[in-house]
Amino acid sequence: MVQQGRLLASALSGHNLAKEANAIIGRLGARTDARLRVIDKNGLLLADSASPIVQEQSSIRTENTQDSVFAPSRQSYPEENVIYRIGAIPTRVLKLVSRIIRKPKIPSPDAEYYSGKQILNGSEINSALEGRYGAITRISKGQKSVTLYSAIPIFQDEKVVGAVLASRSTLAILSDLYKLRLDIATIFLFSVAGAIVLSILLARTVTVPVSRLRDQAESILDQQGKMQSGFKPLSGNDEVADLSRALYRLSSRLQQRTDYVEDFMMDLMHEMKNPVAGILSAAELAEQNTPGETSRFLEVIAREGHRIQRLLDDLKELISVDVRLNQGEEVMASVGTILENIVSTYNYRKDKEVQVLLVNQSDSANPIQLLVNPDRLAQAILNLLDNAVSFSPRNEKVEIILDSPNKDTVKISVADRGPGIAEDVKEKVFERWYTDRPDQESSQHTGLGLAIVRRIAEGYGGGVQAIPRERGGTIFELEFPITK
Repeated sequence: MVQQGRLLASALSGHNLAKEANAIIGRLGARTDARLRVIDKNGLLLADSASPIVQEQSSIRTENTQDSVFAPSRQSYPEENVIYRIGAIPTRVLKLVSRIIRKPKIPSPDAEYYSGKQILNGSEINSALEGRYGAITRISKGQKSVTLYSAIPIFQDEKVVGAVLASRSTLAILSDLYKLRLDIATIFLFSVAGAIVLSILLARTVTVPVSRLRDQAESILDQQGKMQSGFKPLSGNDEVADLSRALYRLSSRLQQRTDYVEDFMMDLMHEMKNPVAGILSAAELAEQNTPGETSRFLEVIAREGHRIQRLLDDLKELISVDVRLNQGEEVMASVGTILENIVSTYNYRKDKEVQVLLVNQSDSANPIQLLVNPDRLAQAILNLLDNAVSFSPRNEKVEIILDSPNKDTVKISVADRGPGIAEDVKEKVFERWYTDRPDQESSQHTGLGLAIVRRIAEGYGGGVQAIPRERGGTIFELEFPITK
């Protein structure tokens, strides 16, 4: 900027300073990026590169060029861009907060100190008119920028006849900074958009298959720990598909192993029953032909043999419950009909003169239906009924209560008037081999009946619990979710 001012000062001879200055500045056109002003020795403004007349002449001369900084076309400022304005919101908020909490400052003089003046009398101009180089900087108001002023004296015959004032603002640098900020914001937005697109592609190619694989892996075992079939490997040649195929092969082998163990147990139960039956038959024959003390021992052998046989029968039944539940032989069955058939059949048995009653508290207009195996449900209720009858005194009644407290649940309760159940054994009674009966009766029961009931209930997503009954007795409550 200073060199431009010196060149202009050197080009002026001073004979007709105003005419020479306007002519030279007009010819310079847009080839100078500083504002140039020429003043006489009294500070009077003679020529200004920013005056409308000079700008018009400059734009005509540079009509076919791209160098005019004084072209009349409107400039596009980056800070007017929508993206820039959005990105500047945090900065504006911080500035507002800063203005509120900081101490007030003494206002700075206007950056364009000579705006609208014809007599220029700044300190730098006074220095130039005295024959010295003058320079000063001034801070603008509002948008913070710095304007630099340099004054170069014009000599004629070694006398100062005027001065050239060259000035330039740092606003152009700020404009470049705004443009850089806008470019950064644009790149950021494109990066975010690219990240979103890549995330969607990643979800389609990795996340979604992994989620499907996770869901299938979690469904291999149900809530009761049973193996479930139906694991389907994913298609494709990527690593996720390879992992799904490996899990498919693993689940298939586990299913085969589980089937093998179940078949083995069923065969074992069958094979064990044959020698036990032989022992019982031999004991009965020996008891018929052996008198005295030996006959008493044979009675023990026969009694324990029968007990082993009952254990094997109940254990086989417990295993078959798991097998049949896994086979999925479910149909939509009417719970009320099943209970009516059980009660009508059971009342023919008068072993202990205990009567069984059905109390249907559900809506008769909408019969309750469950997706179950009717035989398995009937078996669970019969086991509870046998247990209740065995503990009930003579001439008492056992009630089977059917209720649907809400549209999603059905409850089947078996209530007796037996001795009741202690609080500390409410959960133990559903464990395998547990029985809480007098010694003379314990040999007649294996402790697997209620365990079978719980296994059936949990197999259909329900549960069973023992509840003490008012005025004595126990209520065994089966609860099942109603399948829509």
